[in-house]
Amino acid sequence: MLSLFSCRNCVQNCVQSLNIGPGNGYCLQHHSIIDEPERTTCKYLHRKDLPLFAVDEGLREHASEYALFSELATLDTQEKIARKSYSEKYTWDNGSYDPVTQAAAQYFKIKPAWGFIQSFSGGLDGRRSLAHASLIRRYLQHCGTWVSSYRLILGMLQEIDSAAYFRRDDLVIPIGVDVEGVEEEARWDVLFCRLSSLQEYGWHAGVEELMWASDTVKDGLIELNWKLLSAELGKAKRVWTEVVIEHAKNQRAFFVSKSDSVDPDELYEDEPDPDD
Repeated sequence: MLSLFSCRNCVQNCVQSLNIGPGNGYCLQHHSIIDEPERTTCKYLHRKDLPLFAVDEGLREHASEYALFSELATLDTQEKIARKSYSEKYTWDNGSYDPVTQAAAQYFKIKPAWGFIQSFSGGLDGRRSLAHASLIRRYLQHCGTWVSSYRLILGMLQEIDSAAYFRRDDLVIPIGVDVEGVEEEARWDVLFCRLSSLQEYGWHAGVEELMWASDTVKDGLIELNWKLLSAELGKAKRVWTEVVIEHAKNQRAFFVSKSDSVDPDELYEDEPDPDD
């Protein structure tokens, strides 16, 4: 249960989950390497496994528990953890280079942010799929609007019924646990992060059908039956896609020209990189 409140289950650490990404993580909130993600947390935790509005009470309690920590802290002993900047040179010198972490560490160097996020779509690689959904959710929460996010959600929806694939090295495999079981759990990690991104979009956009999208595919979710769920998602994604497009058109926000509107990306997501 404690692991659900660790950096492994936080959207800000987009390169890992409870079952994905051994080794170090990277926190976009604190611009820091996370040496022990399973026993690290902070007051800005944004859970991967469920939409933010569904667990906000528990997250508020967690935030109050770590309110006096401005940076990362240990989850079990509540001690401050100093920020550790990412260095590509250091990873090569120490044999710890990871391409997905390297990509995530470039987030604040590449503009616009939504364009960078879109570059993670269009593949079956499980770690990139997890990063894609996590970055969408971070972008939504940070901007606090749906207006520049509908294109991200539309792209993610086209992949939501696709099973993610992993190499053995992508997985966190405890001693005595079979690889196939961990790989199955890892696929669910990606699915729940993707589904939560749609639900959080629904919350920001005020679209009830998307907020409670999980109800549409509840049979597969209740049984944790991927074959059944994939079929349900394949049907539902066409409906959800139409809902997103129709809502954006009704709000006169569907691919409008720059002269007609201000992109919230330019207003809220232009954070400086502290390592520059």
